[in-house]
Amino acid sequence: MSKRILFVDDEPRILEGLERMLFALADQWEMRFVDSGEKALAALAVEPFDVIVSDIRMPKMDGATLLTKVQ
Repeated sequence: MSKRILFVDDEPRILEGLERMLFALADQWEMRFVDSGEKALAALAVEPFDVIVSDIRMPKMDGATLLTKVQ
């Protein structure tokens, strides 16, 4: 069973870079990329993730707030 990982960053270029860099691991990890804390919470409401990797500095909801809400 592959790990489900949610990546959260408000900068699209960062997310695109991560997606490109981690492409080789797509057979081992199921990855999802979203651009806000709000979208991360919406994704989590639909499906579970094993790991959340979040930018700490984002507008509206920062990474610490997101992880606190998820906890």
